Amino acid sequence: MKKKITVLFLVFSMVFISCDQDFNTIGADLVGDEHFDFDKFEASLKAYSVKTEEVQTNNLPINPLGFYDNPYFGETKANFVTQIALSSTQPDFGTAVQVDDVTLYVPYFSTVESTNSDGSKVYTLDSIYGATPESKMKLSVYENGYYLSSFEGPNQDANAKYYSDLNTVIDAQKRGADVSGNSVSNGTRLNNSSNAAENDEFFFNKSEIIVYKTKLNTTTGVLEYVDATGAVLLDQTDVTLRDKDRLAPGIYLHLNKDFFKKKIIEATSDNLFNNNNFRQYFKGLYFKMEKITGEKGAMAMLNFNNAKLNIDYHSIDTGATVSTTKTFEMSLGTNSSGNTVSLQDFSYTGAYNTGLLASNKVTGQDANLFVKGGKGSVVYMDVFGDADVLKVVDGQLVSGSNEVPDELDQLRLKGWLINDAYLEFYVDKSKMIGNSKYQEAERLYLFDATNQKALIDYSYDTSTGSDSKKNKLLFGGMIERDSDPLSSTYEKGVKYKIRITQHINNLINSTNLSTNKNVKLGLCVTESILYTSNYYYKSPVSFPTGPNIEYFPVASIMAQQGTVLYGTNPVGLSPEDTEKYRLKLTIHYTKPN
Repeated sequence: MKKKITVLFLVFSMVFISCDQDFNTIGADLVGDEHFDFDKFEASLKAYSVKTEEVQTNNLPINPLGFYDNPYFGETKANFVTQIALSSTQPDFGTAVQVDDVTLYVPYFSTVESTNSDGSKVYTLDSIYGATPESKMKLSVYENGYYLSSFEGPNQDANAKYYSDLNTVIDAQKRGADVSGNSVSNGTRLNNSSNAAENDEFFFNKSEIIVYKTKLNTTTGVLEYVDATGAVLLDQTDVTLRDKDRLAPGIYLHLNKDFFKKKIIEATSDNLFNNNNFRQYFKGLYFKMEKITGEKGAMAMLNFNNAKLNIDYHSIDTGATVSTTKTFEMSLGTNSSGNTVSLQDFSYTGAYNTGLLASNKVTGQDANLFVKGGKGSVVYMDVFGDADVLKVVDGQLVSGSNEVPDELDQLRLKGWLINDAYLEFYVDKSKMIGNSKYQEAERLYLFDATNQKALIDYSYDTSTGSDSKKNKLLFGGMIERDSDPLSSTYEKGVKYKIRITQHINNLINSTNLSTNKNVKLGLCVTESILYTSNYYYKSPVSFPTGPNIEYFPVASIMAQQGTVLYGTNPVGLSPEDTEKYRLKLTIHYTKPN
């Protein structure tokens, strides 16, 4: 027994040193074959795709905005609605109020690549998807006219759930401004700048944002540009001398000043008494994206919790005689303690629909598997098959059902030491033709679908990557790309590998079989491996056997990318390629002689 423990420790050490090495070779080098046999086993596996239909999308950590066109899957359109919170309630704006500017800033996920000699920075944007990331779109921001309650039902005993199909309702109740700035149904949009890049020709601009600083001329009431010392510039047209703030790339919009003066500055004290009252009065903002003829569009993943809505104004404070400049801040997203809803509309292609309809939950021997974020699809897997005509009694298999697959019953009698266990999902490149590398799912997430939680291998893995999205390296799921620069598919996706060694070890060797039951596994795309919480399907997923599944990872709802994978039974391939590319669960083990 002492020798067994030593061998197992060494094998596991090698797992962490070089996860993808051949364990048969490693084992032979360590101990030979005197007392142990090193081998591998391919477990029985059923895998099938399930269309998610409408999904819960309120209060997501990250929200998509824009258009995402995938040649195989179809097009996703994502709008967004959010409530707003006052930075301070019952504000005193003073008298003789004049609104100087109203700006909305939502930063993108970005990385500084370099800094120029003048202090300006060059950025690379992250989480901007589409074949043309800087494609132009029409962006309109309206006042939301639909109240988002935090509770559902007459007793308010449950948190409200809002789904991806709410866009028609939100759009029908949107409000804008009339010529005087009053809030009216279907009025003009609030991002009314003459700069077309803020509305009619909006795009996800990677350039640094420059905001020039000003000072109020108390005599004329005009804002004037200042230099770095705060002194008013004699030449107001000289851009080079102006003092400035530099902001990381993001959505930066100038909004209707008259509207916000009437809506916020001139609101009654009751409406500004607290944020509950305020959300009833001003129901938030609605971000609407529309395609421009000839443009493909693009989609950004955005953290609206970092957004700022600022009203810059000048007024005379109580007891004062001179007007001074001030800024009133409001917050968006879940930082507002209010609600948000991602409004997602997805048009499925014929090929995608056909593929999903062909998926067989009974046999689970599909040619292809389809994972697509948002209102897309999830893959479910049953490990060790579903035959259950035997049971273990006193260490022997006898006739009878025990709610454990017979294959798993047999493995539990063998006494194997599990060295490694993993799933390999190969990309069906013939289905992904036309997709750029930016349109393939960067990562897949495998989870316990029965109990709606992360697998033990995920929890045990503390490894970190170059950024938080690439943590959990041993658990895996990151796309592996073609590294041959001479290949026609260079940098295109090849496969995803996910390690579930501890999960399989617990199923086979744990003494507490009541807590280590064979569970249904789920596979989805993820925007970030950090998110493991769950949201609801609008209509629960049913299966031939076992309970319905009501919810699945929020990570899949946020992400919009997708990938076509080979299933357990690929078609149209040579026997060699069929064996290479088919989905397999491989278990490397040590068997005592």
